[in-house]
Amino acid sequence: MLSRCYSMVFTGLKCTLVEIEVNGTRGQPALIIIGLPNKAVDESKERVTASLVHCGVKIRSMKTVVNLAPAEVRKTSSALELAIAVGLLQLYGNISWNTSKTLFFGELSLDGNVKKVRGLFSMIMAGKALGIKRVFFPMENIEEVRMIQGIELFPVKNIKEILVYNNKKQPLSFVSSKEEKFSDQGKDEFLSIVGQEQAKRALAIAAAGKHNMIFIGSPGAGKSVLAKAMRSLLPPLSRKESIEVTRVYSIKGISHKGLITQRPFREPHHSSSLVGMLGGGRNLHPGEISLAHHGVLFLDEFLEYPRQVIESLRQPLEVGKITLTRVTGTVHYPARFMLIAATNPCPCGLWYQAPGKCTCSDLEKIKYQKKLSGPILDRIDLQVKLISIDPERFIKSRKIISENNKRPEKDSLEKIREKIYLAQQIQLERQGNSNAFLQYSDLRKLGNIQQQAWELLTSVAEKFSLSNRGYLKVLRVARTIADLEKSHEVTKKHLTEALVYRIH
Repeated sequence: MLSRCYSMVFTGLKCTLVEIEVNGTRGQPALIIIGLPNKAVDESKERVTASLVHCGVKIRSMKTVVNLAPAEVRKTSSALELAIAVGLLQLYGNISWNTSKTLFFGELSLDGNVKKVRGLFSMIMAGKALGIKRVFFPMENIEEVRMIQGIELFPVKNIKEILVYNNKKQPLSFVSSKEEKFSDQGKDEFLSIVGQEQAKRALAIAAAGKHNMIFIGSPGAGKSVLAKAMRSLLPPLSRKESIEVTRVYSIKGISHKGLITQRPFREPHHSSSLVGMLGGGRNLHPGEISLAHHGVLFLDEFLEYPRQVIESLRQPLEVGKITLTRVTGTVHYPARFMLIAATNPCPCGLWYQAPGKCTCSDLEKIKYQKKLSGPILDRIDLQVKLISIDPERFIKSRKIISENNKRPEKDSLEKIREKIYLAQQIQLERQGNSNAFLQYSDLRKLGNIQQQAWELLTSVAEKFSLSNRGYLKVLRVARTIADLEKSHEVTKKHLTEALVYRIH
């Protein structure tokens, strides 16, 4: 006797279809799992048999072999347990319907309940691409996958529901997502900013072209508030981007409802390890840079991060992905994020704000700033120095807001959002992606850079010894500034403003 059903396992974002073959023969009663299972999968035979017994299924006294194919792929997921149980039910004759185009996912408890699993969204999307028609999965995962179209979804709480399944049962109905132009997250932060006009301008430029940026300023200058205000300036994810981000979060096991539509904003603590930032570990999980894919990675107190962690950002910032190679295998994760860093100018933080009160020696200042290496600084498009505003001006501004019971900056926020949205649309229509990802050859063809601008950039590059990468960054930022102004050409004016954020 032989039964067959299907499930999936994942390694990184790569999902592999697993064929579960269950065969019963005469011999010493036993349940044996083969096909390169890890310890968790091998232990599942105890949970599967206990759950079946608890649901009233009589376990046959025979030698039962469960084969997980393909054999060369290591099986590490407890999500296979429901499929193994279904294979046994087919072998025993408890269910007879065709499972050839069906996937089963779920970890089993001893009483037959089906528990939540990681990576379900990614595996169902992969199964759909292979022609799978229906999926049985844990009820706890319902919010994660209910947005998937073109496939029948059957959430189950207990294995007993598999036993009573029939073809008349209706799948989950598709529930459309709420459409939003911009998120209100970060709106309060933006409206609370007093002054710092250059910094707010830099935020708009970064949001429009998805440029990396760093704030350097004294404590209390507003670095963190400005960075968090970026959330209110970014348009929602496209459907393609939503699927990519949702797959990463599903693999990580982070709960979410349906497709993730708002851009991620990650702000790990400066004590984060290299594995926490890049990803890895025993199961090669995605790190913070992948969780920030198509969103923002905010690193406050940037120079307090371990030097190794800071330097490890070089390649992901450049190529937009991370490849993790360990003894357990190799995985690829996307990491196309916008970096926003914030740091003090010196250990005491008072150098820019009150040079006379700064207690740091010249050697301490140099040593502190050397933590920010040239290669990392070269990959940051916008560098903004911040000075705290005058306390009297701050108090006066708060008083005006309180008296009028409104924020005078509200209209300007809406105008900035509109400009950012239009600039991004211009970029998508012109080259299909954001300006931050343009190569030099693309800029030569599509940049429409005036001759005067070229001449200015050439002279500045020679005077300040700009690297080729720095040269390219200035051109990208200038192109974004021109898009914000709805200008077809990059003029000398646009390039001059871009140079302000590169050369101090």
